[in-house]
Amino acid sequence: MALFRFRTRSPGRDSATDESRRQRLQQLLDTLNAEIEAERNGLRNRYDKIVADAAFSQQALEQKSAGDDISSRIDELTGAMMRYTERLSALDRQSAFVTEMHSRLEAFFRENTRFADSGRNPGAKPE
Repeated sequence: MALFRFRTRSPGRDSATDESRRQRLQQLLDTLNAEIEAERNGLRNRYDKIVADAAFSQQALEQKSAGDDISSRIDELTGAMMRYTERLSALDRQSAFVTEMHSRLEAFFRENTRFADSGRNPGAKPE
């Protein structure tokens, strides 16, 4: 009866498929980390410029050598610094999350590859 002739894929083919998935996930996580780092670097550069601008504006205000609109300019710069700080904090959390996912990815595939190679089920209890 041909009905009971079920064929499974070879373990080598399964391993190659799993490794391909692991590599794609790894690449995605690396890409995300690079994007986060690029955004973080750009924000830091803009933040440094705003801090310098705010310091000079504050100094001009204290020396009374600035116009009447300097106070509102300092308020704008302070708000921008706060937003940049919040965004940098969010990027730090994202980076930590992606780094944790990278660690979990490696641990998952290391554990499941070990079980696949041994023919055991990772959810099964040891005999």
